[in-house]
Amino acid sequence: MNAPLPEFNPNFVADPPHRLDHDGAAFVVRSGALEVAAVPIPVPSYHDQVNRWGEPYVSYAITHSDRVRISPIEGCAWACQFCDLPYDFRYRRKEVERLVDSVARALADPVLPAHHVLISGGTPRPEDYDYEREVYAAVASAFPGVDVDVMMSPAPGLLDPHELLRMGIHGLSINLELFGEERSRRLMNAKWKLGRPNVLAFIEQAAAVFGPGRVRSLLMVGLEPMEDTLAGVEALAARGCDPVLSPFRPDPSTPLRGHGPPTAELLVEVYQRSAEVAARHGVELGPRCHPCQHNTLTFPHAVRPLEGLAAAALHAAMA
Repeated sequence: MNAPLPEFNPNFVADPPHRLDHDGAAFVVRSGALEVAAVPIPVPSYHDQVNRWGEPYVSYAITHSDRVRISPIEGCAWACQFCDLPYDFRYRRKEVERLVDSVARALADPVLPAHHVLISGGTPRPEDYDYEREVYAAVASAFPGVDVDVMMSPAPGLLDPHELLRMGIHGLSINLELFGEERSRRLMNAKWKLGRPNVLAFIEQAAAVFGPGRVRSLLMVGLEPMEDTLAGVEALAARGCDPVLSPFRPDPSTPLRGHGPPTAELLVEVYQRSAEVAARHGVELGPRCHPCQHNTLTFPHAVRPLEGLAAAALHAAMA
């Protein structure tokens, strides 16, 4: 379940007022007077199966709603203090053939078939840049009718928007994560060293190459002053990039395990002000794929005309 639970997040969850219940006919989420009908998304059958090399498929791929995500690099060459990758996983490369095989299995799953692909995972070491690009090309060429997106930091020499587009990559996620200089330097030093002007220049170039709606960048809400986050939204939107707002959730395995999550009031204000910025620049709060909006602060198109009501419901649910 994509929600913090006392069993897994005791660092900031004790006795949440929100409950997932079953009334005998259907699931419902209850939070005070608020009730929302819920339909569980089935777990794909491959999640507890092994590939022909005898390894669990989930060592290579995980399906989130309608998207399969693969991670060529387990662990990470960098050590951002809010991310569990460098603390929970040892750095290693995965076999290209087995990554492609796992995508094929996820797309053909009889219970929950994936419809598009995200290649993400940890940042590779410089000696593995060619390998990372080999994975991009192999997956894009193996599934020409399927949208394949790349989520990666624009380390010098790693990503070239023109090359990626020629490979058949559909879109990019180049995550700023933090915009303010002080927090960036302290909490994600390796990414900070890339230089914010350099990252923004790359994002602007990528948005021009790929076109509207195909480049996005995630900002974490609640880990830096709100005005820094909003300045990041402005900088991204002005460059034709869809900002993605992700509420910070402290992972128990990271150095920030004791940092509290953002309040409901902060989330509501950041969402409303960011939506205004996005509309002014003709972009959207991403991601645009509705099933992929888990872990993000946005709403599908169908409810955006009711943004005031949506914000009120968000506030009530998190109070």
